[in-house]
Amino acid sequence: MIKKMIDGQAFWQEIINRISKGERTNFFFSEEEALFFVGNKKISRVDFTGGVYFFIEEESFYRLYYFLEKGKIPEVLPEYGKPMILEEVLLAAKERVPSEDSWQRIGFKPYLQRKRMYLASKNITFEERKVTFASEEMLEEIFQLMQDSFEPYSSALPTKEELLLDIQKQNVLISCKDQKLLGFLHFGDIKQGSMLWHIAVMPQARGLGIGEGLVKDWFTAQRDIAKKFLLWVRTDNPPALQMYEKLGFLPDGRVAPVMIKTT
Repeated sequence: MIKKMIDGQAFWQEIINRISKGERTNFFFSEEEALFFVGNKKISRVDFTGGVYFFIEEESFYRLYYFLEKGKIPEVLPEYGKPMILEEVLLAAKERVPSEDSWQRIGFKPYLQRKRMYLASKNITFEERKVTFASEEMLEEIFQLMQDSFEPYSSALPTKEELLLDIQKQNVLISCKDQKLLGFLHFGDIKQGSMLWHIAVMPQARGLGIGEGLVKDWFTAQRDIAKKFLLWVRTDNPPALQMYEKLGFLPDGRVAPVMIKTT
């Protein structure tokens, strides 16, 4: 039976208990994030013998998170009326647990895969560059380019309000010519480093080195702050992979396969 979560503290304590028991999971949120999901009535659950599913509701789909006891395989999911997305982060050298076959038996199909890459600041030859941060007046244009450039299910796109806050925090870099937007790079802080969240270039400006220039601008903007630079890139995007490798990024061994179950 599908149940809405209403007690945030009880939910968080359950998460702690399940993790301490060593149950397999793809749920790795902070307490603050978990309480937010409950407080905003975005999360529901289905319990079954040996496990539980948690569903976080987005506008047009659901994200699936699970806990499974040792030896337990996924069970059939309820019908929600929207696509369901399952994403896991794991080491490339290890077999996916539970296996991809187990998820396919209950209706999931492979959707895409990303890998994480990193570059230590000490290995960067920094250039003297003049960087340009986005202004609030560019919010609509950047937001539209973001919507046009990324698939909707696993790109972790910010809302317009969240993007505005990041523009105000100077976490969005832009490339312009004759006051026309050519591209942007959206980044954020992580422990002792900086994470590239989204980068996109206008269709008419692709192939001109705009993306590479924005990454170098990111290095410049964070050179006195970040000890490392991180990003996720789709494994089916050779031009992006080649650009990051050219700039010195290396895979750190983590991959994120994403599966989808449509209605």
